[in-house]
Amino acid sequence: MDMVYKFRLVGTGKDPFYRDFEIKEDQTFYDFHDTIQTELGYDKKQLASFFLANNKWEKGLEINLLDMTEDTFTPVIIMDKTQLCELISEEKQRLLYLFDFFSDRAFYIEVLSINPPEDDKIYPCCVSGEGTPPRQIIFDDPDLPGI
Repeated sequence: MDMVYKFRLVGTGKDPFYRDFEIKEDQTFYDFHDTIQTELGYDKKQLASFFLANNKWEKGLEINLLDMTEDTFTPVIIMDKTQLCELISEEKQRLLYLFDFFSDRAFYIEVLSINPPEDDKIYPCCVSGEGTPPRQIIFDDPDLPGI
């Protein structure tokens, strides 16, 4: 039976901000990325990565949006080729979601629960949240001087 992960994504700014997402274990990190980007109203053409994180929120294994390596010897984990269940296995597991590469801004993500799916629910989805997400920096944005 497929299980559903419930994740809490938290921002680091001065204003309180969070979103809770539910996604099936056999869906990909790209599915999760796309749902986050849609929910927050971000430009999906910008680079992003997930990182597995330890209990001190230190970056571990990276899950990339694109394969940008130039050699064939470096193993790369790509979002659309990696199901969540391949790297997520327990409650309280942590991820970092780097949504702004150039300013090194990230969201903190933690697995809140793992449950059976609800029959009539479409996954992935945002199930709750509060606050306004931080603005995404887009490098061809004319409203951002000096970038």
